[in-house]
Amino acid sequence: MAEQENRFENFYIIQKDQFDWNLEDAVHVWRFPVLAADFSLLTDAERMVALRFRFEADRNRYVTGRRSLRFLLSKYLAASPTEICIISEKGQKPFIKNTDFPIQFNISHSGQWVVIALAKHELGIDIEKVDSAFDYTDLMQEHFSVSEQQFVSHAEVPVAAFYFLWTRKEALIKAEGRGLQENLKTVSALDEGVISHEHKKNWKIKSFNMSPDYPVCLAYSGSPVEIDYFDGSLLFS
Repeated sequence: MAEQENRFENFYIIQKDQFDWNLEDAVHVWRFPVLAADFSLLTDAERMVALRFRFEADRNRYVTGRRSLRFLLSKYLAASPTEICIISEKGQKPFIKNTDFPIQFNISHSGQWVVIALAKHELGIDIEKVDSAFDYTDLMQEHFSVSEQQFVSHAEVPVAAFYFLWTRKEALIKAEGRGLQENLKTVSALDEGVISHEHKKNWKIKSFNMSPDYPVCLAYSGSPVEIDYFDGSLLFS
């Protein structure tokens, strides 16, 4: 069970001078450390959203995510960061309004990290900061299948196994554009490949550890040649 519990992919950060802002058939995964709020590159509407956050930590995560996303999109699309129209409808994953831009993205943040995934295919990504004191019992009973509950309860480190599966479920429902209000028992998280009969898509799932306390999962469709990982902090240094 311990072997299953740690089914994390190896990942290697590609250096700043080794990419040319061309996705081709790959998935690009970027990581950014959460910094103090810098409103540059944000639209007026995004600034208003940021100012409504009650807690500074939540504001910093939101602003870091949006600023980093706009910077990346401007590079991949050769467009001005503030001119890219990002639609964020309640209960749906954000998307670019201009259909002439052949790019999909998804974003997630937790604790001190933001992760952004980009591809020409649909995808979802999730990161969670592990809280060893978190009581996940009710969540597991409500949203995990019997086999998934057994996977967690029999694991050497049950809380790590819980977060491993939870990030996989979240990445999948984000890829499909579904809401967390749905019964996640129907979202299989144990397999590396998942067939969605409702959405008629084949999803691949890859998990990796950014650090021991930050499991990440990427769910994507299509057949990318490779998944490349980048350190976004290098972009602003």
